Amino acid sequence: MNILVDKDLKELIEVFTNYEKFKVDILTSEEICNKAIKNCEAIFLRSTTKIDKKLIANSSVKFISSLTSGEDHINFQDIENSNIYLSTGRGGNAFAVVEYFLSVLSILIMGNKITPFKSKIGIIGYGNIGKKIKFILDKIKYPNFVYDPYEIEAKNSLDDVLSCEVISLHCSYSKEGKFPSHHLLDDAVLKKIKDDQYVINTSRGEVLSDAFYRAKEEQNNFIFDVWPSESSIDFTKFTKPFLATPHIAGKTIDAEKKLTRKALGDFNSFFNESIEINDPQNDINFFVDNSIDKEIKTFGIPLSLILKIYDVNRDHMSFERFFETSQKVSFQQFRTTLKRFGFSSHKILGDLNDESKSILELFGFRL
Repeated sequence: MNILVDKDLKELIEVFTNYEKFKVDILTSEEICNKAIKNCEAIFLRSTTKIDKKLIANSSVKFISSLTSGEDHINFQDIENSNIYLSTGRGGNAFAVVEYFLSVLSILIMGNKITPFKSKIGIIGYGNIGKKIKFILDKIKYPNFVYDPYEIEAKNSLDDVLSCEVISLHCSYSKEGKFPSHHLLDDAVLKKIKDDQYVINTSRGEVLSDAFYRAKEEQNNFIFDVWPSESSIDFTKFTKPFLATPHIAGKTIDAEKKLTRKALGDFNSFFNESIEINDPQNDINFFVDNSIDKEIKTFGIPLSLILKIYDVNRDHMSFERFFETSQKVSFQQFRTTLKRFGFSSHKILGDLNDESKSILELFGFRL
């Protein structure tokens, strides 16, 4: 069987090349096109490849796997018309984004930018990620508001959310439909954002108008992980935000393994195969003392533990040079170099009280 795999899906490449019955083509996302996939029965792609009739027309493709949670690069109508089986990673990296959010929240609290239990947090988008964040915020008793016009459970208005001290975007991206999210927060909204408000965007860059990326530096209380036109981006035209990272919020080793397992499971079911992945659980033992109990009581979250395991500032500092000069390494190439273990890879050891243990498990740590 002929298979094509995006060259950045290294774990999948390793799996398939261990089987002689598969002829594996390995290409960059820029090289993947209709001609390249013509004789392949299965293709494994990332969000950097547009999946539409231009890609799949008159090909032998029967199975497509997109190993990403985003779906705005997929033309579902074209896939439906083709009778090709489509596997996606929807929700597969949701908790990795939650971990990113918790790290940012810890940074804001440590910097006295917001007040635990008092500062309001607004969530835009009540899908896999938004639901998880609200569930955690409710458990730790942080006031929060949720806006999502497609979800009946999200009962707050956009104005309610925009009045919060922290505004976190987790909506899907669309230009059409009843409630398109393209430039959902536009220039008029930007003018209303106060100096003591923080906007976190881990959804899609185009959910914000271009003015957000050129805001005055002294008013730029923004945390951006996603950017407009990432495939051809020039950061020298942007104002440096409070924190900037290269689309890696959902990029943990744990999340990538989950997406790989999902893709292989769907492949096995469709082709009646039994391809296996060697995926042992490697615990990272992390010892803590009972000062964590006091932190959780004082702040609601274990700030020092979260920031020791993942501090968004680390990736921000690595990424800063992209704002200062043009790079030989592209944005896409650079983001693939940033790897981190998720909370679930860490086993927390120490004498903690029951409340602390419950909070740590809520955040995805293992005990």
